[in-house]
Amino acid sequence: MYSGFYTLASGILTRQNEIDVLGNNITNIKTPGYKTDRVETSAFEMELMVRMENGEPTVLGDGVGQVSSIIQDIHTIMEPGIIENTERELDVAINGDGFFNIRTQDGGTAITKNGNFDLDNEGYLTLNGVGRVLGQNGEIYIGASGFKITADGAITSADGNYIDTLLINKPAEGITVEKIENSAFVIQNAGDLVAAESFTVIQGALESSIVDMNTELTKLIEAQRSFQLYSSAMKIIDQMDQNGSSKIASV
Repeated sequence: MYSGFYTLASGILTRQNEIDVLGNNITNIKTPGYKTDRVETSAFEMELMVRMENGEPTVLGDGVGQVSSIIQDIHTIMEPGIIENTERELDVAINGDGFFNIRTQDGGTAITKNGNFDLDNEGYLTLNGVGRVLGQNGEIYIGASGFKITADGAITSADGNYIDTLLINKPAEGITVEKIENSAFVIQNAGDLVAAESFTVIQGALESSIVDMNTELTKLIEAQRSFQLYSSAMKIIDQMDQNGSSKIASV
């Protein structure tokens, strides 16, 4: 009995987490550079299942072949989004395999495809909620004047003076990154990054989110239905447990 209960509980937690992840994907459908998350699960045999016969719950033994699942990981799909023109000076896109580098507010390093930048109160190029954009010489100071960015990431002021060059790289092979807010990923060590070799920087453009609404809604409906089925089965097992306890007490 308890084996079936805990198996169903694992299934409920898995589906709830999947619903949360899908909901977050949908919320970020308009977030530039956002990468879709997927819940990866591991299947295992349910040792105890129940069914209804003539309105009464009946226990099925081992080897029924029913399968539940537990969460193994949350995987991010790192496919490129579509480059869309915005004509906004502070919007920047990378067409290729590189990422912008951000100095996080706690002094760490994050990477992102979200080039929806702004200037902070001190005139530094920033990604809201994450930190200041990094160039090859450190945090990029723009000031109050306009600026231009070339295809290789070189930044010049409105009067043509060189400012810096965007630091654009990518995680080394096999390096795990942790997603944070605003389409950014935290890097544990600067040595985990390698130079990007094939890219073009486009000012006045953004990379779109790769979230597909139809796909996410379909998966969300499936996860909600599965959640409801697990919940119903757990109620049946709980009822059987209560009935069994009542019979024992009456003996």
